[in-house]
Amino acid sequence: MQRKLVLAGAAGVLAAAGFGSAASAQAVDLTLIHPFPDAIVYTKSCKELVGKLNATGAVKVTVRGGNEAIPMFNQPNAVRDGIVDLVCTPAAFYAQTIPENDSISTSNVSPDEVRKNGGMALVDKLHARYMKMKYIGWTDSGVGFYMYMANPPKFKPDGLPDFSGVKLRDNPIYSAFFKALGASAHNLPATEVYSALEKNVVDAAAWTSIGLTQLKWDKFLRHRVGPEFFQSDIGVLMNLQKWESLPAAAKAAVEKTMIEHEGTSRAARQKERSEEQAALQKDGMKAHDLPGDGAKKWLQLAQDAAKQRMLDRLKAANRSAEDGEAIWKAYHK
Repeated sequence: MQRKLVLAGAAGVLAAAGFGSAASAQAVDLTLIHPFPDAIVYTKSCKELVGKLNATGAVKVTVRGGNEAIPMFNQPNAVRDGIVDLVCTPAAFYAQTIPENDSISTSNVSPDEVRKNGGMALVDKLHARYMKMKYIGWTDSGVGFYMYMANPPKFKPDGLPDFSGVKLRDNPIYSAFFKALGASAHNLPATEVYSALEKNVVDAAAWTSIGLTQLKWDKFLRHRVGPEFFQSDIGVLMNLQKWESLPAAAKAAVEKTMIEHEGTSRAARQKERSEEQAALQKDGMKAHDLPGDGAKKWLQLAQDAAKQRMLDRLKAANRSAEDGEAIWKAYHK
């Protein structure tokens, strides 16, 4: 009997210290929003993460909707302001506030690597300082972007595409790159692109190497220009005050689940990339590789344009480039 009392007392001490079972306490209610339609793989992955988080018993996350509830580019600020607790969103969508995010969007390493080399911890510090948010993790990495076009591409003598006369769909992720290419572009959310393609408002768009068929843009875009540039990223962000209010056991459960999902989502996206690209080419999409030194110039220009935008934004905000340089180094080999 005495032994049972001692064990019970020890368990109580561990639980009070935050090492007890997360499920033993009442789950903390949280709300989440996402930018893309439900059919998109990134939304499916976000909801898969929600299911995993809820299965811990530490939190109960309710999905509040997508772009129809809060416009996608306003969602990070909604988390900052406590309107919702969590968002799954690309880093580029709020890089005007945290310019160092361009390092994430253009990265060529894995989430595991930046956790180990300190890059993600520095990103988290900047999120807390400038947006009062917790950067929980980076999901759906491991695939790049292609340029997709309705018409066959033309090439300049230097091997880069000639986008004169092409009506590109723009996006904060790659707008600096498009500008460096001399392209004219229309800034449209993903939800409006199908209609814009249908009406010939745009006839080209960059997108990741997965998800084009889910968006049904492949009905119009039949030419792919490569190589892939940048890397997909969906950051999971939480309101900092909400994060700090979580019990220690709940924080540990969220972080453990996040790290696991970073790995599984990366593997899943890379598998899907191979399958979708094969299916698109089987369906008649034409792949165009840049001639000569075009591929090398294309990739270098993409990186240089994004980094310069980061540095320009930091200068405009009267902020040191020290953290930006450190994060860029951590997120690039």
